Amino acid sequence: MKKTAALLLFLQIFLSCNGQDTKVTYVQKLEYGLKGTVKKVTSYIYRAENGKIPANTGNYIGIITMSLDSLGNVITIHKLWDFDRNASTKIDNAEFTSRFFGKGKDISFKETSRYSDGDLTEISHKYVWSDDYNYTIITQDDNTHSTLITLDKEYRLSKSVFNGDDMQSVEEWETISKNNKIQEIKTKITEDLEGEVTVTYQIQAVQEYDKYENPTVIYGYHDLSKQKVENVIYKEYKYYE
Repeated sequence: MKKTAALLLFLQIFLSCNGQDTKVTYVQKLEYGLKGTVKKVTSYIYRAENGKIPANTGNYIGIITMSLDSLGNVITIHKLWDFDRNASTKIDNAEFTSRFFGKGKDISFKETSRYSDGDLTEISHKYVWSDDYNYTIITQDDNTHSTLITLDKEYRLSKSVFNGDDMQSVEEWETISKNNKIQEIKTKITEDLEGEVTVTYQIQAVQEYDKYENPTVIYGYHDLSKQKVENVIYKEYKYYE
């Protein structure tokens, strides 16, 4: 479960993209750096077996679909993970659906989840802002879990701190851009599980973009030296006319 949670945290930043005007009013799509009037974005995640780049067909390990309204408020996020697709007995499978309510900074959402063949659960969450660039995702009816989010001055994700179940997980992101297009995102993940601290790094390197300069192909590495491609993400976009 720890490995699965770390990968989910790592992959969510793959949705991030490019810088935005710091004078604009906050809207959720800015966190992910999406350009243009994005209506829907679908991400297909594949393992790169032995460093070989997979084609955008066949056995993905995850698919993430996000839908947004014309202003850039998130409507739904659906995540389907199958980390053991080729095994006869599937484990580490998970499905999440988040439905968002509200606009701008007044946001709440309900998330339904299921792990493997377990029961379906539903949890309600709410954003509580402390200032313009920091908010906490509060889990209603559960004061033992919380996630503190820090945004940079362009409202992109900068830091996430999750607390709960005798553990803390901290993600810190460094974004490298050129010509107003993201080139690379470096992620430092620090986990404290019952006093045992581990630090890992992830690199996301954009390879291709669409006409709006949103990334369409991303290589993921598990080391700062980028010696071996571990994951590949293919992204497809639909836009409002």
